[in-house]
Amino acid sequence: MSAATDPVPPADDDDTAPLRARGWAVPVLLAVAALVVLVGAGVVIAKVTAPDSSGETLTFVVPEGTTEKLFFGETVDIMPSRVELDVGDTLVVRNDDTETMVVGPFTVRPGETLTQHFQRAQTLVGECSLSGSGTVEIVVT
Repeated sequence: MSAATDPVPPADDDDTAPLRARGWAVPVLLAVAALVVLVGAGVVIAKVTAPDSSGETLTFVVPEGTTEKLFFGETVDIMPSRVELDVGDTLVVRNDDTETMVVGPFTVRPGETLTQHFQRAQTLVGECSLSGSGTVEIVVT
C-alpha cells in the first residue's frame, strides 16, 4: 500500500495535540481570570457603597376619625408640609382610619402601614391628606 492512500496520518514526534486544538486554552483562561477580577471588584464596590442601615425612623400615625374631620372641613395637621430625612432613614405612615390617605407619591390604605426606606438623595413632592397645607415635600439629603 502506498503512502498516498494510507488513511492514517503520520504521528507527531512528541505526541502533543496540534496547535489549533491547544489554541482555545489561552483565551478561555484569560476570560476566566477577567471574570474573577470583575466579580471581586463588584463585591468590593458593593460593600463600599452599601447604604447605611443605621438611619432613623420617622413615624406618623393617622388616627381613626381623620376622614370625618377632613369631610367636615377641619384642618388635619398630622405631618408637616416639609419632611426632611437623611439617606438611610425610613418614613413610616400607619393608617388607623377607614379611608385611604395620600402622602406625596404614596397611598396608604386603611389598616396598612407604609414603610419607605430611602437609599438615595431625592425630593418628592405631592398631595398630602395629612398636612395642614394639603401638600408635602419629602426631602432626602
